[in-house]
Amino acid sequence: MKKVILILVMAAASIQMFADDDYHRFARDVDYYSRGYSNDQVVMLYQNHYGIPQSTLIQLYGDYGNSWGNVTLGLELSHFLGIPIGDVFGFYAGGNGWGVTAQRYGIKPGSAQFHRMKSIMSNKNKYWRDIYRDYDRRRDPLIARRGRVIFDDGMIILGPSSKDIKRVNKQIEKRNKEIYKDQRKRERDWEKKNKKIIHEQKKRQRRLDRIFG
Repeated sequence: MKKVILILVMAAASIQMFADDDYHRFARDVDYYSRGYSNDQVVMLYQNHYGIPQSTLIQLYGDYGNSWGNVTLGLELSHFLGIPIGDVFGFYAGGNGWGVTAQRYGIKPGSAQFHRMKSIMSNKNKYWRDIYRDYDRRRDPLIARRGRVIFDDGMIILGPSSKDIKRVNKQIEKRNKEIYKDQRKRERDWEKKNKKIIHEQKKRQRRLDRIFG
């Protein structure tokens, strides 16, 4: 029975590993296609393809570790699931990889959803490869409107940037340290007063013992 469980665990781990490879390969390839182009050029292509404001794309680029491959995967995953791009990033930014993030929203390795997402990644991989090739010849960002994917306004909800989150977390951490320091001071003061009270009580008891003893 233990061997069967071990085999099942190893099989599940292998499936997850191959799924992670699919996501990483897609992000790596798109990063490769965008090399040699300025961020302004890439932003114009993405704005034409996804209909997302330039400021949001720039923020996503910074939040996703300066990787246009991760930005693309995040946008495609968001569009496929029909959830705001900020929700996908929020979970991914919590230290989760793409495989875990996809599973969080029901795209489990080997499932029909996974194979649909895998097909999307395959098609989009070829799409961006061809777009960058055409752009290299024509330098016209409007070419990215071919087969464009438009996000509704309600989907473009990003929230604070990772820098803002880090700043707030530091403020919270600093405040927590101050609270802990104040709490420890109060505890030490209480312990000091309590020791004094106990000491006085013992002195009083010894005095009574001498009187009535």
